[in-house]
Amino acid sequence: MLYNYFIVALRSVFRNKLVALINIGGLAFAMTCCLLIYLYISDEFRYDRYHANADHIYRVTRNFLSHDGSENLHLGHLAPPFGPLLKNDFPDIVEVVRVLNTNLTFTIEEGGERKVSFQEPRSYAAEPSLFKIFTIPIVSGNPETALTQPFTAMLSDKAAMQYFGTTDVAGKELHVNGGLVLSITGVYESFPSQSHWHPEILVSFSTLEDDNIYGKNQLETNWGNNSFATYILVNDSFDPVRTAAAFPAFIDRHMGPSEGPDAPAPSSWTNLFLQRLTDIHLRSHLDSEMEANGNINNVYMMGAIALFIIMIACFNFINLSTARASKRTKEVGLRKVAGANKRQLVVQFLSESILTTLLALAVAIGLTLAALGWLNEFTGKNLQLNLITHANFIVASVAAAVLVGGVAGFYPALVLSAFKPALIVKGHTPGRRSTVRRILVVSQFAISIVLIVATLVTMDQLRFLNNRDLGYKKDQIVALPSGGDGFAEHYDAFRNELLRSAFVKNVARSSRIPTGRLLDTQGAQVQEGDSLVPTDVVIKNVLVDHEFFDTYGIPIVSGRDFSKDVLSDDSAAFILNEAAVRMIGWGIDEAPGKVLRYGGREGRIIGVVKDFHFESLHESIIPMVFYMGKEYQRAQMSVAVNPANMQQGLQHIEKVWKEFAPEVPFRYTFLSESYRQLYESEQKESQLFLIFAALAIFIAALGLFGLTTFNTLQRAREIGIRKVLGASVTQIVNLLTQEILVLILVANLIAWPIAWYLMDEWLASFAYRIHLSPLIFALAGVAAILLAIVTVSSQTIRAALLNPATTLRNE
Repeated sequence: MLYNYFIVALRSVFRNKLVALINIGGLAFAMTCCLLIYLYISDEFRYDRYHANADHIYRVTRNFLSHDGSENLHLGHLAPPFGPLLKNDFPDIVEVVRVLNTNLTFTIEEGGERKVSFQEPRSYAAEPSLFKIFTIPIVSGNPETALTQPFTAMLSDKAAMQYFGTTDVAGKELHVNGGLVLSITGVYESFPSQSHWHPEILVSFSTLEDDNIYGKNQLETNWGNNSFATYILVNDSFDPVRTAAAFPAFIDRHMGPSEGPDAPAPSSWTNLFLQRLTDIHLRSHLDSEMEANGNINNVYMMGAIALFIIMIACFNFINLSTARASKRTKEVGLRKVAGANKRQLVVQFLSESILTTLLALAVAIGLTLAALGWLNEFTGKNLQLNLITHANFIVASVAAAVLVGGVAGFYPALVLSAFKPALIVKGHTPGRRSTVRRILVVSQFAISIVLIVATLVTMDQLRFLNNRDLGYKKDQIVALPSGGDGFAEHYDAFRNELLRSAFVKNVARSSRIPTGRLLDTQGAQVQEGDSLVPTDVVIKNVLVDHEFFDTYGIPIVSGRDFSKDVLSDDSAAFILNEAAVRMIGWGIDEAPGKVLRYGGREGRIIGVVKDFHFESLHESIIPMVFYMGKEYQRAQMSVAVNPANMQQGLQHIEKVWKEFAPEVPFRYTFLSESYRQLYESEQKESQLFLIFAALAIFIAALGLFGLTTFNTLQRAREIGIRKVLGASVTQIVNLLTQEILVLILVANLIAWPIAWYLMDEWLASFAYRIHLSPLIFALAGVAAILLAIVTVSSQTIRAALLNPATTLRNE
């Protein structure tokens, strides 16, 4: 019986090649989209779940509050004293590990001669408990002792092969600039891609206790250096809610008042939070992260797009199947006369539907394998679809295809099986179920129009971001790293040598450079009359030198810039931005000359700079203070190069770098590229919207083409009679297209408010954004209408041009 159903279904598919092509093609494209998105989403949800204790690991984070109680900073890192105290005070915490990014420059020597130097941004100091908390397979060495002694290190197998050419590196040495020598004690397997951090070199945490590096006292008492990622392993009785509620008392107990007995309790301006390890990748976007994370909203967006596209394909399927009903009335009538009951007819038509989806799945798997290379390049992942190792996935896909076929074919099967044979034999054709088809066409195009609007809005917002005046020159700046220990002593000579070239316009140093996050802040007191009073304004600080504002082309709007001729500028002078002056309550011209106490420094404000976008346009311009000092060891350098001679300028910079910092590999970044990367997520969203909108429109147009084909066939007699009575080709085309155009207009009316709401919510994540223009919605509507006209006209014009004598003779 089943075999018979299958044979009849197969014959039906091949007998109606146009319908089969449209259905299989539309479903195949939609399934390919769903398969690719499934691979992406499943990979996103697997982050950090490979650890054996994943459900018992938390990261502890720290926030800081403004004087009004609002949060102004939330870090994914803690000060070093917190780690040991957490384990001591909370019995449900089994283990604690502190991790510090060192970003060291290493040198490998052979026979006393330098063999190779490299800078490893993914080098971390870590406590031995790291191996008790995380699942880290060991290639060589003993994880119990590998990081217990100072001046020891472990390498990932990737780093060992890259720098030594072998994983047999135990006993070898790594030299760190400054004379430090690390003994390699073992090798571990590189962290998988589904990890929120990827250390390549692990240095023993006890190395930091050396007074020449960090100092044990600093690790125990420095509450301000929030650079240490802190993870905890908890037991089964651990209650995160109860523990979080105890954090304020824990902070007050250990930190105590910092400015005397009358000072506010520390818990009034800072607190700790717990974050599940498995939530970090998709649900954590704090002001400091180990690496760039994913976004759960992107996962939801991708899932919604997959759902929309498969819905469009299913709507096509239902539309075409019901439209074919009138062509299968005689078949249904004969089957019923021959004794077929309704259940048998439903099974027969469902089998045809399911066979179509299974054929579409086979095509989709082939398309998915072909498209995986593009997807991996686009996402930066290494997704794979192996038909053997992913057998469960394939079985689930087949089950899903059967389900889609059953759902999409159920309604047409009911329609076809409900035909009454007595009426069919007498020549009566059942009425078309046009209401359902109209609803489905409207739904298809409403979804497509929403995607078109989303594409246009994201492209417009990106154009706005790229063209907005940032208040500084980004296109001519080359950013350089600090240069390592001792480089600051030779900075003036380095800068002078760079400026000997006409290709280099200026050089500056700063603790942070534009496009980075502003994380550094201290308490401020401002002048009111003859007194200094605390201000509620949170002011972020940047250490700069004399050339910073000139290098970036940032104008001074009041007062003056830092000057080498004024010796007190490097110890008792401040420059504020306009936002800081406004929020404090001063006028721009009255600020210069005012006294400011910031952190441990007191001095006068000598100037005000024009507001500029230091951070991305997701963030508002915030109050900033700039000052000079002598702590330039970790400062980054910004080199303004003549844009017309960029290549020659880079060659000169590299030449001078190798003269002054031969131990440090030459690395540079273009500030314009760093700015572009701030909106990489939005760039990809725009591309995705464009790709999926095009795919959704193509599938919808494919279905509209098939539906129009059947509609013109059904109305062939009507068209012939109208032509005999004198109707022109234009009148016939208008008759056949006006209903579709009305449906597209209805789809626009439904799609516009939905698209407006969704895109307004998306734009709300930007402090600086475009305003939604009615023109965007009009363009989307016109595009959908033009597409429908082109699709429908290809069939309606052909039908209108047919000789009515031929049409009526066939009827």
